[in-house]
Amino acid sequence: MPRLPVLLVSLSACATPRGAVDWRDWYDDAAPLDVEEAVAFTDVNYDFTGPTTIADLPIPPDFQTWFGRESTLPDASCEGWSLHTALPAVIEGIVTLHPRFYIKVNGCVPDDFTIDSDEKYYGSFFVQDATGGFFVLGDSKVAHFEMGDRVRIEVNAVKDYFSNVMIAAHEVTVVTRGPEPIYYQPVDRLLGPSDVGEVFRVTGTVANPIGTFGEVYLCAGPDPDTTLMPDLDRDEDGGEIVPACAHRSQTGWYKLSIDIELARRGVAWPVGTPLEVTGPVLESFGDYPVIVMRLGQITER
Repeated sequence: MPRLPVLLVSLSACATPRGAVDWRDWYDDAAPLDVEEAVAFTDVNYDFTGPTTIADLPIPPDFQTWFGRESTLPDASCEGWSLHTALPAVIEGIVTLHPRFYIKVNGCVPDDFTIDSDEKYYGSFFVQDATGGFFVLGDSKVAHFEMGDRVRIEVNAVKDYFSNVMIAAHEVTVVTRGPEPIYYQPVDRLLGPSDVGEVFRVTGTVANPIGTFGEVYLCAGPDPDTTLMPDLDRDEDGGEIVPACAHRSQTGWYKLSIDIELARRGVAWPVGTPLEVTGPVLESFGDYPVIVMRLGQITER
């Protein structure tokens, strides 16, 4: 039987190990770059609607969900879920918030409201036509369109959740790329229930460092009181520090809800910074914050 040749490799025990490479020999020094995320706005209202106007979408009572097709109802008996003759409906509007807003709402509750049936939506957004705006639940973590794009939506279900009325089931059938300017309304009063879903521009002075959940208060007026309330006036879990201008007995303040991704990027404004902020409004635990997902929604004055 023939022998196979054997190759012997000799390694030197005295070889000098290679040291760490200085990255500065490979790359130039970095320079800071500000990201603008521009968003176009206009104070001129739209001149269009879809086959159904957004203002004509049916509004369910508290914690009710209305569907348009019997085939969409679940097999289980869900408390507060029923059919409505005005659905399905087709609307058309401009997307007024980047479709990545996170919200958790209640799902199907069979006969017992104490059951935890919460569902998480990571791709929610707002849409607005000439008659008004509406909040839309979205279940995608990928943005298929942007702020300022025009979309046509088949609305298959609407629901109420803690005074927020929202499109609960839908299909986007047409996307027309923009961006088209987003219509806003200037405001110099407290925001309230009738403002939910629509886009407003508020101005004021930053009164607190950005909070755990992205909350920032703006105090309005020529001499805004940005001092913080004592501990007794914080929320029940002690997490949110409320400035004096936001006390329930006073007027002239606005609350912002800053996207968590902006907070992770270190976006913040020192107390006393005057800001102009434009965005849609949502109800949250009795407050009506302006939702901010893009830097282009905020201008330092």
